[in-house]
Amino acid sequence: MTAVDLTALGVQDLLQLDAAIIAELRRRSLVRTSNKPLGDVAEAVVHAARGGVLEPNSTKSHDITAPGGQRIQVKAMGVRTAGTAAKFSAFRSTDFTTAVFLVFDLDFNLIEAREVDAADIEQTRLVAHVNGRQPTLRWVRSTGTDVTAEMQAAWTRLNETPT
Repeated sequence: MTAVDLTALGVQDLLQLDAAIIAELRRRSLVRTSNKPLGDVAEAVVHAARGGVLEPNSTKSHDITAPGGQRIQVKAMGVRTAGTAAKFSAFRSTDFTTAVFLVFDLDFNLIEAREVDAADIEQTRLVAHVNGRQPTLRWVRSTGTDVTAEMQAAWTRLNETPT
């Protein structure tokens, strides 16, 4: 087998390759989930768009501290068959200013981004079995502010620059 020069690939290409590898491992019954690095990539997108400090993984409740002190929580999902009923991962704390939700299609194009105030998230139903608030895509679309163009511009910059 010939090694692939991963350094020459853009971020989107790497995510597509990852998806193909996970799909093949699932087909072989070697893995049961499709966990992907999408959450970390989404944080990098928002950080590229807003600047500030990308907090360590152990930081409770937020992922980025923007230059003005705004604490941003980032959530991401790939398009799913559940459609607008698809749920983002749970919020177990609302000690942040806003949350930015990113939605990627199956080819990892960033197709939607919305920003929601923490106070609005506090109004969503508490889901006992995940011990948190778990908004659906439908709810985010009805509540949040569209920041798609801003996040797509940052995604384009990240994707075009292999690091």
